[in-house]
Amino acid sequence: MLVNHIQHPQDLYLRTAPIPMNPIRKFRSSSLFITAAGESLGHVAISKTALLAAFLYTLTVVHVLVGIGLYFQDTGHFYSYLTEDGYIEYFTSFFLLATSLYCLYKAPRMDRKWAKAFYYVAAAVFFFGFGEEISWGQRLLGFEVPEDLERINPQSEFNLHNIHLNGVNLNKLIFGKILYLGVFVYFLIFPVLYRHKRWFRQLVDKIGLPLPTPLQALFYTLLFCSLLLIDDGKKWELQEFVLVSFVFYAFLMPFNKSASPPV
Repeated sequence: MLVNHIQHPQDLYLRTAPIPMNPIRKFRSSSLFITAAGESLGHVAISKTALLAAFLYTLTVVHVLVGIGLYFQDTGHFYSYLTEDGYIEYFTSFFLLATSLYCLYKAPRMDRKWAKAFYYVAAAVFFFGFGEEISWGQRLLGFEVPEDLERINPQSEFNLHNIHLNGVNLNKLIFGKILYLGVFVYFLIFPVLYRHKRWFRQLVDKIGLPLPTPLQALFYTLLFCSLLLIDDGKKWELQEFVLVSFVFYAFLMPFNKSASPPV
């Protein structure tokens, strides 16, 4: 009768063997995106926002990698890739226009008056950037540059950012050093202040300023640094593309969700 009390070896193995980890659960825990319920992929809940973010970030990264690859493999194609009125320049213009239109869409939907004002001003600023990027349609429409402007614009373009005044290149001063200083403050310092300083968080929430997520800040910094491998002034065309694309992503999918009004 003792046989009834003897456990089969297989039963012992089943009781003591470790339970294998669900690989999908493991993926979910190590995912770069903090997802919310939305779309179902197996047992993982993937939000539409996370899917959109993955697509958009990949879009920018691929364009940067193509630019770096062309520079080291074929400089002729590299210059064609970044030529004036070329693919990258028009893509940069598209992101500026998209950000402007998105701000215009959001402005009337914000609850606070300061937030409304901020988004209307932001819409105007990004539209100005869009116009400057394409020289306000000068080459598309084929109109001439006024003589007074042509004298102070070495590139003979109908825009302000290429003007030289008293030997000062406004493009390098305002749209170069000052702009990129502000950009790194926005991507690296503002999110930290928002998390740790109450007064700054209240100010940001009052005006509805969207802040980049840690992932957006990381991607932007890595891409900016990787483009420094290119020893050619044309790299700044790609730098502009990376900048305006990630500013658009920050406005569209901000770290501070209060900056996003309901649709």
